Amino acid sequence: MSITVMTFNLRYDKPDPGIQQWGKRFTAIASLIQHYQPDLLGTQEGKIHQLVDLQSLLPEYQYIGGDRTGTGNGEHCAIFYKPQVLKLQETQDFYLSDTPEIPGSITWGNRLPRMATWGTFTINNYRISITIVNTHLDHENVKARDLGAALVNVKLTEFSAENYLLLTGDFNTSPHNTARTIFANNPQIQDSLSSIPLEKQKTFHNFTGSAWDAIDTIYCDRRFQIQQVIIDDQQWEGLWPSDHFPVIAKLSILS
Repeated sequence: MSITVMTFNLRYDKPDPGIQQWGKRFTAIASLIQHYQPDLLGTQEGKIHQLVDLQSLLPEYQYIGGDRTGTGNGEHCAIFYKPQVLKLQETQDFYLSDTPEIPGSITWGNRLPRMATWGTFTINNYRISITIVNTHLDHENVKARDLGAALVNVKLTEFSAENYLLLTGDFNTSPHNTARTIFANNPQIQDSLSSIPLEKQKTFHNFTGSAWDAIDTIYCDRRFQIQQVIIDDQQWEGLWPSDHFPVIAKLSILS
């Protein structure tokens, strides 16, 4: 059996000027998602109205996850999934701080709260469970980013050993830096982009179409076979859907 997984920083509704505005972009994002038909999609930066806008165009999807402030008004690390393929068993948010159970908590010197959302699913017609963790590490504070990665890495060890693990996110740092090497040294998971040259792993382009930083990826359980991994660097509906390119991985499990 196979599944398709995507990670995509949606770009929060700032708002931006011209065709970079959310109101101009979200139909292009929906078209991109419909093209790849991911079974699981980890998103970053979406506010509640953005998630609602997307779901209105993607009725085959549901999503899980709260926001990073605990008020409902902040950015989410929402996970979209196809209920016709996956049955949600459990989900929870945690916050990247010394008090991960407290929404909006900040203890590592970062200016903004950071979080992760996870969900455990069973695959319909298969006796297989998948746990996906989706996060967005800090973009300014190296200590907060590294400690956030360490916390997420510990959380990965707490799920049942039988579960196939996925980790999606905007990690705000390239593969050779500490936060990413924490995940690279985790024996349970592999970076789906690691087999291609670093120059080809770049995803952040700031609406220019020319990426210069490799900060988004999908880590997957080593029991998955990576059939294909794509960074979609195309325009959709005549514009850049976001300031990041999405990463799409097609994975298979021998059964």
